[in-house]
Amino acid sequence: MSGRTKENKDISSSDERNTPLADTRKKGSCCRRCIFWTVSIIVGLIAVGAGFFYYHLRNPFYVSDEIYESIGQNGVQLFFQHDRNKDGYLSIDEFESVIHRFISSGGNITVDSFNYELPIDVEDSIVTVKSYFSPLRLETMTKDFESEGSLFSFAKQDSISGLKEWRTASAEWMNFGVKHFKVFLPPSENYITDPENIYHIVKYEKSFTDMVKPISNNRYYPPRLEEDQHILQRLLNMFHPRPFLINRFAPQGAIACVRAYNQDYIDIVFRLHAEFQLNEPPRYPFWFTPAQFKGNLIISRDYTKILYFNMYVPNDRKLNVDMEWLNGPKESENMEVDIGYMPEMTLNITGVSIKLGPDNQYIRDIPIPQDPRLLQKVKDLKWSKEITQQEAQKKLEIYLYPFKKVPYYNFTTAIDKARDENKLIHSILLWGALDDQSC
Repeated sequence: MSGRTKENKDISSSDERNTPLADTRKKGSCCRRCIFWTVSIIVGLIAVGAGFFYYHLRNPFYVSDEIYESIGQNGVQLFFQHDRNKDGYLSIDEFESVIHRFISSGGNITVDSFNYELPIDVEDSIVTVKSYFSPLRLETMTKDFESEGSLFSFAKQDSISGLKEWRTASAEWMNFGVKHFKVFLPPSENYITDPENIYHIVKYEKSFTDMVKPISNNRYYPPRLEEDQHILQRLLNMFHPRPFLINRFAPQGAIACVRAYNQDYIDIVFRLHAEFQLNEPPRYPFWFTPAQFKGNLIISRDYTKILYFNMYVPNDRKLNVDMEWLNGPKESENMEVDIGYMPEMTLNITGVSIKLGPDNQYIRDIPIPQDPRLLQKVKDLKWSKEITQQEAQKKLEIYLYPFKKVPYYNFTTAIDKARDENKLIHSILLWGALDDQSC
């Protein structure tokens, strides 16, 4: 009985599998699988397409072929250099530096700097100027860049990278013609015979805009210069490729006076204020402003022979460099300032100028050897009229800083003066110095 029942069940199951209802179920299952995979493929294609579309529209580094063909590789590179936050757009702050670059390059925004090559005339005399440079000591700054966990040790390192990378001078030596130094010369004979007469080597003529507000910090490349100022740019280029001959803040430019003269030579004392931009886009600007450049030029009165030239940043104070940099687009929120010490930044000639002639034109391309007796030759000069080096520098200092007409003393000297003259002491405590840029 049980065997027949089991056999009947098997027959019944077999009959069910062969009924039209079973065929319908089978077809429905296949349709569902087909629909599932079809929808999945369509959704996948839509997702890929949307991702591709989003990438090309929203990716800040994507440049269409049409744009690339229109502005070229230089234009694309220029955009990404100034897109500091890499969002694919130029904010008004980012665009400001583009405009300054456009103006300073005379309208050519693909020019980073001008070629101030100074060809030496075949009949000129030649001097070799040599550079001496020791980088700023980071430990003299108040900002802590090295300690682990320091506020400036991670996120803001990029802002000071230009400073940390500047370890050597741009050029060890460079040859110049004597005629190139004409910008240092006094404008007339009256300035030679009277050292009271101070004259401008570089005079900054302020525009109306400059009178209303200071020169912008948001710049990278120096503006075009007058032809007679090219020698100054070339001299500063020996230290760094981006010197600015006009500071953002006073004092600006360069002045000079004749310290001494005789029948053959004049000794010119000068003071120059300049600064350097250490960063390039897309890094934010970093301004490096030495306290000042002091210098001397001893040149023949017919302006054909140079006996001595020296230009340097004084290092007799604990701090001699002012620095300002941005960590973000807003000056009011992201400006950092500090002061530090740089041991050496000097230019001087290796020897007395040499007259070029048919047989020695080759020396234009090689350095003149160092003359160990050069300083002795300078000391041996006899002057018809002179003031001391300190007196000449003091005159230039008072011209730039009229408040220096009042004598200032260090604290111990002031106590003695007050006691002797029965006067009160007005004490001023400063972080830097008021009579140069290290303030």
